[in-house]
Amino acid sequence: MRYISLKNDSPLINYRRHGKSTLIFSLVVAILLFLGFPKFMLGQSKETIDFTVDEQKLSSALIMLANKADLNFSYNSDEELFQNIISYSAQDKSPLIILDELLINTNHEFKVIGNQVVIFRSTSTPQDFEKENTSQPPLASEAATATVITRYITRPVYDTIIITDTIIEFKTDTVFVYDTVLIEKEKPKKPQNNRVKEIPVDYFNKELSRESGWAGNIFAGPIISDFSLVSQEKNFNVRNFSLGIELTKLHNNWNFTGGMKLTHFSERFDHSYSVQEGGFFVTDTIDEYYTVSNNDTSYFYVTDSTWKPVNNQEYNYAVKNRIGMLEFALSVSYDFYANKNVRVYGKLGAQVGFIIYKNGIALPDLNQPEGVNFADLNFAAQSFSGFAGIGLKYRMSSKFDFNPEVYYLRYFNEIVTDYPKSTIISGVGIKIGLIYYF
Repeated sequence: MRYISLKNDSPLINYRRHGKSTLIFSLVVAILLFLGFPKFMLGQSKETIDFTVDEQKLSSALIMLANKADLNFSYNSDEELFQNIISYSAQDKSPLIILDELLINTNHEFKVIGNQVVIFRSTSTPQDFEKENTSQPPLASEAATATVITRYITRPVYDTIIITDTIIEFKTDTVFVYDTVLIEKEKPKKPQNNRVKEIPVDYFNKELSRESGWAGNIFAGPIISDFSLVSQEKNFNVRNFSLGIELTKLHNNWNFTGGMKLTHFSERFDHSYSVQEGGFFVTDTIDEYYTVSNNDTSYFYVTDSTWKPVNNQEYNYAVKNRIGMLEFALSVSYDFYANKNVRVYGKLGAQVGFIIYKNGIALPDLNQPEGVNFADLNFAAQSFSGFAGIGLKYRMSSKFDFNPEVYYLRYFNEIVTDYPKSTIISGVGIKIGLIYYF
């Protein structure tokens, strides 16, 4: 609550009675009439004024009235009454009558004390305004020895301003009459904090949040895949793996990740076949002649047979077929469960890869036992794949998480084009990672 104070010299006179006889009382009254009453009347009289306000707040009207009539107002400007818009016009009226008409039907009153005009609610009039401070002027026998009389309120009132005004002052035969005004103020309200308090979301510790900022991840793990360029049937093997690094942006429970990794596919190619030659006679023509009989020519051949021995040739393949791809992946994951130490998430992502090395022997057709070198095959320039997985992040320290993950991987295009069988790879991977938060 705040108060506005404006100038005024309008007094309120209260007398204190100290008389013992009618004679002394009459003497004092005569002295007052002779010495002080003209001055008192000048203090009480107020000239009339013209006053007009149009569509103004009541508080603004009071300021205008104070400036025009040289008054001093005190009131609680936080009350809604003083924000009301009013229009008012008066001609040749006393300022206090104008004030009374401004406050009509407002449940507010005013009290004039010394040079102060106090406006207050009639239902909550401060008790101290009603403190009895009225008395008759002292008797003449006491007037000569009168001393300064100042009456203060002794009971404690929270945050109270005490104003003491001298209403009538005489020298020699001194009579001082004082009036006390108490203006009680409400306890100041603490300023409200309009800022929305943030709810802590750190499930792990108070120093570092797992829901905002950045994180880095390094990982490796095996892949069970059906990669094969040897047989017509798909056979899953565990000779495959991937290793890489990732960078993650944390936003609440969402994680947006970009990474780079090396994916290695391999298979054991054990293959053997034999070629047998010989084991039969080879007939050779040594000479030939002919005869003519009845104008016909007959040819005769002289031959010889040679035995060709048996010759067996064995062909054995014991190599590791392998290809390596450098892949770039983008993924998004959501932490659907979290407690103090563990966060469980689901993930979806896609990646593009480029073959950076290849080595091995392919066997496109089992009926043709001769192998074909990888260098003679037509590998795709790029590979495209997608993956989906589920994993968890286990808190190891304030900045590190252990990160196991299981995911399903499938490529969308043929690794080797123009091949007799499908070379689209699919598999299940296990990723073991270490996350660092910074």
